[in-house]
Amino acid sequence: MALPTTIPTTYGPWFISLLLELGLFGIGTFQTWCYYYCSLGDGIDIKIWVFIVMFFETLQVAFFSMSSYVRFVERFGTVQEDLLWSDSLQLLANYLSAFVVQMYFASSVYYLTRQRHRLYNASTPVFIAIAMLSVISVGAGIAQTVVSYRLRSFAKLADTKVITTLQTAGSLGCNLAITLYLCFYFQKHKNELRPHRLINMLMINAVVRGVPASVCSVLTMSLFLVAPGTFYFFLGLAPSSKIYMNSMLLTLNMREAMRSKVDSHMYNSNIGPISEIEFVPPPDSTTASDDITRDKAASR
Repeated sequence: MALPTTIPTTYGPWFISLLLELGLFGIGTFQTWCYYYCSLGDGIDIKIWVFIVMFFETLQVAFFSMSSYVRFVERFGTVQEDLLWSDSLQLLANYLSAFVVQMYFASSVYYLTRQRHRLYNASTPVFIAIAMLSVISVGAGIAQTVVSYRLRSFAKLADTKVITTLQTAGSLGCNLAITLYLCFYFQKHKNELRPHRLINMLMINAVVRGVPASVCSVLTMSLFLVAPGTFYFFLGLAPSSKIYMNSMLLTLNMREAMRSKVDSHMYNSNIGPISEIEFVPPPDSTTASDDITRDKAASR
């Protein structure tokens, strides 16, 4: 069965996207309250990250709700293909919020995997690649916002296929890079940190963070290319930034649960949102045996 290919026949996906977005925003708002209430020990830098994301998400919901009110209430019963100024601004807020979350996770990857007191290490190229993909994604998103505002019609959005593909591909690449690198890194150092339960939890957290956002990127790109000039792509686009927000807040709020499940001697101090665990390779067996020999000789 072919998808409807006109604006009037796809108001349903718009309305479903609005409800889904509002639900996720409500969850994110609750998570934000939990974070500020329970994470009093975090530095101001992390709290600013959360505030900026919540600010952009609030703007996005406000502009999307404003556009929906005009279409479903003020112009009820009238077919509307025009793209309002609030539509463009809600797209911009969506892309900026996702960019902030991506850069937060990129910085987390860098600080987690870097060697202490070294600015450049093996994780630096990965951080640069993730940051570049994120910049490409938000840059294409800003360009799409400007072009769509000039077009002033949802029916003409097919003209932005190249920009949309670049934006979603950059976002997808960023999500996959973060998720795959974290899983690879934790698996590689699994024998260098105890308990293994901690590594497994960190890997699961990385996958849970990355998969939903990646699915949204694929869904947005697929629906936009398959059914251009309709509202189907909203099913992936509208909730995408809310999924980013909730994944970030979930990572921050689940730290206490992670503390309680690992050996208490590993966590005598607070764990920040960016883990301070240092992966140290086991001592060289030859060096260790030499030390033992010297100790025995000294005892004699």
